[in-house]
Amino acid sequence: MQQPSLFDHRPERILIVDGHHLAYRNYFALGELTTSRGEPVQAVYGFARTLLKLLKEDGDCVIVVFDAPQPSFRHEQFAAYKAQRAPTPEDFKPQLEKIKQLVDLLGLARFELAGYEADDVIGSLAKKAEAEGYEVRIVTSDRDSYQLLSDKVRVLKPDGEEVTPETVREKYGVTVAQWVDFRALTGDASDNIPGVRGIGAKTAAKLLAEWGSLENLYAHLAEVTPPSVRKKLEAGREKAALSRALSEIHTDLAIEVDFAACHRRPVDREALRAFLEALEFGSILRELGLIEARSAEEAPWPPPPEAFLGYVLDRPQPMWAELKGLAGAWEGRVARGPARAKELARFEAVHALQAKDLTVWARREGVRVQPGEDPLLLAYLYDPTNSDPAATVRRYGAGDWSEDPAARALAAAELWRILGERLAGEEALWWLYREVERPLAGVLAEMEHAGVRVDVAYLEALSAELGREIAAIEAEVHRLAGRAFNLNSRDQLEVILYDELGLTPTRRTQKTGRRSTSAAALEALVGAHPIVERILAYRELSKLKGTYLDPLPRLVHPATGRIHTRYHQTGTATGRLSSSDPNLQNIPVRTEVGRRIRRAFVAEPGYVLVAADYSQIELRVLAHLSGDENLKRVFQERRDIHTQTASWMFGVPPEAVDPFRRRAAKTVNFGVLYGMSPHRLSRELGIEYAEAERFIQRYFESYPRVQAYIERTLEQAREKGYVETLFGRRRYIPDIRSRNRNVREAAERMAFNMPVQGTAADLMKLAMVKLAPEIRSLGARLILQVHDELVLEAPQERAEAVARVVREVMEGAWALDVPLEVEVGIGENWLEAK
Repeated sequence: MQQPSLFDHRPERILIVDGHHLAYRNYFALGELTTSRGEPVQAVYGFARTLLKLLKEDGDCVIVVFDAPQPSFRHEQFAAYKAQRAPTPEDFKPQLEKIKQLVDLLGLARFELAGYEADDVIGSLAKKAEAEGYEVRIVTSDRDSYQLLSDKVRVLKPDGEEVTPETVREKYGVTVAQWVDFRALTGDASDNIPGVRGIGAKTAAKLLAEWGSLENLYAHLAEVTPPSVRKKLEAGREKAALSRALSEIHTDLAIEVDFAACHRRPVDREALRAFLEALEFGSILRELGLIEARSAEEAPWPPPPEAFLGYVLDRPQPMWAELKGLAGAWEGRVARGPARAKELARFEAVHALQAKDLTVWARREGVRVQPGEDPLLLAYLYDPTNSDPAATVRRYGAGDWSEDPAARALAAAELWRILGERLAGEEALWWLYREVERPLAGVLAEMEHAGVRVDVAYLEALSAELGREIAAIEAEVHRLAGRAFNLNSRDQLEVILYDELGLTPTRRTQKTGRRSTSAAALEALVGAHPIVERILAYRELSKLKGTYLDPLPRLVHPATGRIHTRYHQTGTATGRLSSSDPNLQNIPVRTEVGRRIRRAFVAEPGYVLVAADYSQIELRVLAHLSGDENLKRVFQERRDIHTQTASWMFGVPPEAVDPFRRRAAKTVNFGVLYGMSPHRLSRELGIEYAEAERFIQRYFESYPRVQAYIERTLEQAREKGYVETLFGRRRYIPDIRSRNRNVREAAERMAFNMPVQGTAADLMKLAMVKLAPEIRSLGARLILQVHDELVLEAPQERAEAVARVVREVMEGAWALDVPLEVEVGIGENWLEAK
């Protein structure tokens, strides 16, 4: 139903939007942005954001103008007009049509006129509005519009900068009246307006200041000095006249418009909501007030077992949180219940968004309940960018995500319904949900509730030791620098490194162009000065002390005496688990301090830790996915992959492979998974670029089907817009078609790495789901998962039996063309077990 306007009075100002220009600008400015179906929408989203910003000024009348699809009179005058422009990207055209649809749905006046460009329509509207006494703002970055400037007409750039006649005079040295003549002389490469060859902006401004206009300039051409300029003007006379004709905007088109009426903006709210929901613009739906609370009949508590629950915790960590609200929704009804753990005891399984967190809280309160259906896990499988409950609910038009538990319950039920329809026929994704993600939530709930014991006294002693070492390094850095300074200040460090010590910057910051002091920039300077290595050491130790040693004791729960890490199933694009509070994924395993931190994770008295680590799982997955016979044979015959690769790469027998060759092969083996370039390899191995190139070439000659797999995967990404794991988990790669080479190449690396890394993640999750019930009867429990490793706590007398079960289950998680191998260790702490 059409909504009446709230504004029937005369508008204060007319805003004229250059629709085509703004759409094109957003298309390139925002990079790739797609819906969960892979439909590009960056131009629509950016346009909508700019338009809504303009519409917030209620005193303005907003008119949007587009180029007509037919050629304009300028194309007839000059066949090469805009001919050198790159072809319009195919995915821009459908976005432009959606933008026009959005303009109409917002109730805005929209104009395009056959035979004319948007500029001419804009110019005619601006002069008509000016004549009627309105203030006018033209929203565009197109400099052709500067000829329209006056006391009442301004150009408003999308970034907010306002251009006035004074701006033009100060920046270009010409008046608005001279702007078309200025463009006639200088030309415009973007529109293929030729101008006069050899006449730049400064010369053009000087000529117009002296002669007033292009016409007068050519009328007195014989008097122009110096002769070289006169000669250029004479040679370019026809081009100047043509350029002027092409540059001049027509302001006399007969366009009927009632500026007072266009201010009323009637909006079809239902159609606009449906349009924005289809594009998954949840934040815009919310901003426009189009997300409505789902209507529901109030019913008495308790709800039926199949109801979706909505709950509110006062903090994200369920082991530390208090329940502030609880509700259930089913079949258009909603029931509010007491915020008590015993209310959950009536449910065999909890159906909710982030169901795991509610069950962890319930277990803490003594109520054992399993996570059930979780629409967020389903949304994550549909599109791995769906990681946040509020954004996901709004994205699919399932309602709003407020602090009201009833609203959350209704949103969860509606999201489940919507996704059920969208995933109809998606058998692989449903299999992943039923067999992997949903049961894994129960395993993770047990792990989070169980927690892990840490040796607090040991951590505090190690922190004090590191503090002394950090202070000593800081003193050494000051000595090498020749003076004291704040090591944590990037500005002071920049001055020390590049001004006072004279080191050559290896990279600059993207936004400011300043000389970078990032870890990557400093690593490239290692060897240039001893201060660099000491700064890197200072940063590494400070990070470990600040991230782990100091916070870990504070994270020990007073009731359990253990640390309860939170695991996130929707935190990564590849399917890997992530963790927080604390994040255990980032403890370095190759540094001495990282290993010593692992020593702090200990078993309870009478128990030991069992650590099980998949050996080279990603390379084994690569062998299976690529089908490369050489790679498969190495693993099938249980040979050392790095030694064998080195043997083939360097043309020597395996027994002749020295440590450098094995290290080179190991670097290439893992580097190829991440698209390692010869430049990176040369830096890591300290070899010449050409030699690094040969190493990579020999690798692909040794494993020819690996390169074919990479090409096959990239082709799938370009064709379908996504890649997938062995089990059908998807990752959308919209940047695979980017025109920016760096962006595109990064997307390509992402594309061929994800199926390998994601399949390895799926295998780990499958192993966890299968392992949890097997070890329960042995009195053991899973307590940690980090990358390719699981850590269990087992009764000391059953540790060997637990280790055997763990190896058997993990190695048998799924049958690949090559065997999975697991290294298992037992110890009183994580370091010993590792």
